[in-house]
Amino acid sequence: MKGIIIAAVRTLAVVAATAAQISATQAQTPFRIAVVTPLSGTLSVINIPGQNAAKMVAEAINAGTLPTPYTGKGIGGRQIELTFLDENGGNARQVSEFRALVERRGADAVMGFGSAATCLAIAPVAEELKVLTIMSTCATPRIFEDGKYEYVFRTAAHTTMDSAALALYVKARMPNVKTMGHINPNFALGQDSWRDFFAAMKAVKPEVQVVVEQWPTLGSGQYSAEISALAGKQPDIIHTTLVGSDLEAFINQMTPRGLNRDSRLLTPFLELAMFRMGKQIPDGLIFTARGTNGLFAPPSPLNDWFSSNYRERFKEPPVFTAYQYANALLALKTAADRAAKDGKTPSAVEIAAALKGATFETPSGPIRMALGNGHQAIQDTAIGEIFFDKTKNVQSVRNVTRFPAECVNPPEGMASEAWLKNGMPGADCTKIKNDE
Repeated sequence: MKGIIIAAVRTLAVVAATAAQISATQAQTPFRIAVVTPLSGTLSVINIPGQNAAKMVAEAINAGTLPTPYTGKGIGGRQIELTFLDENGGNARQVSEFRALVERRGADAVMGFGSAATCLAIAPVAEELKVLTIMSTCATPRIFEDGKYEYVFRTAAHTTMDSAALALYVKARMPNVKTMGHINPNFALGQDSWRDFFAAMKAVKPEVQVVVEQWPTLGSGQYSAEISALAGKQPDIIHTTLVGSDLEAFINQMTPRGLNRDSRLLTPFLELAMFRMGKQIPDGLIFTARGTNGLFAPPSPLNDWFSSNYRERFKEPPVFTAYQYANALLALKTAADRAAKDGKTPSAVEIAAALKGATFETPSGPIRMALGNGHQAIQDTAIGEIFFDKTKNVQSVRNVTRFPAECVNPPEGMASEAWLKNGMPGADCTKIKNDE
């Protein structure tokens, strides 16, 4: 009997030692994250800040130099290893490369994605392959309104938030608006954004009439005809989701013709161009930063660390794509650290379970995974007016209004389009604030 007990104890000791060895080996294996992002093409410029932020935050996570609550080294006890892959080239290529990435190169997680079309194409493939996928930037609400996923998340709010907040801003600060027009790129983002903004305006100011619509192709670069059409109708407000070099070209062409003097421009993506263009942007354009990012970010030790380190390293302020990539990494770290128990490396299923419905701190303030059955983020947002601060020789923002997440996002279970068309039922806008 004594011999049996001794043998059992020895067996348990071997099992424990083997488990400890496996755990140690797992901890030494890097957590491989593939960052799929436009490295070429029209959208590449606006995603460079995101790539910069991902590198900076990953290095700080590995070194354990982030402020509270992210002081622990690594992600789930492992060092991060980033690989950047080009998103350009169309959906068929992206789906093929996603499969190859997972099946041959073994990514622990995939993040990024700037294009709404790419996100819609990748989400079901990621689910099929059971790959933890964090969409940081693309903005169409359709991903989690048309489908349900276990392994797919988006850690940024979708475009409905921008449209609802812009419409509420117009209602509060421009009560005399009677007419509106738009110039939006003729692809998914432009179409979804205009549809949502039109519905939001009808909900909050139903008397406003659309007097002109322009649908240029993405990357056209020449807007003389569209500017003539807009100037001919002189709507009180003009909505545009032109972005990157397209928006810069439009601003450079419309400013000499005085379009901004006759109409107020609502430009949700202006922030991505404002620091490059500087004084070329006329005062008074209205913009957001897709959440309380950038100039709208609330003060906190985490934002102080992020913005100051980004400025020092990359010689420019961080814009919202930088915040979105950083926030995606912090979401992954939050979930992996929570899922890591007793020194064991968490699986993709365990990390996904920890991220579902979670709330986590970011340089933009708290983000909650409150929609899409716990897979779609909401956060507060803000709208303001750009002006050139001569005392600081830099672009700044004034006339800022802040909107709580519950005011500008649909409730769980309701599709964005229906929510806007029905007058935003359930929206809690009691805590809207104007900055002093």
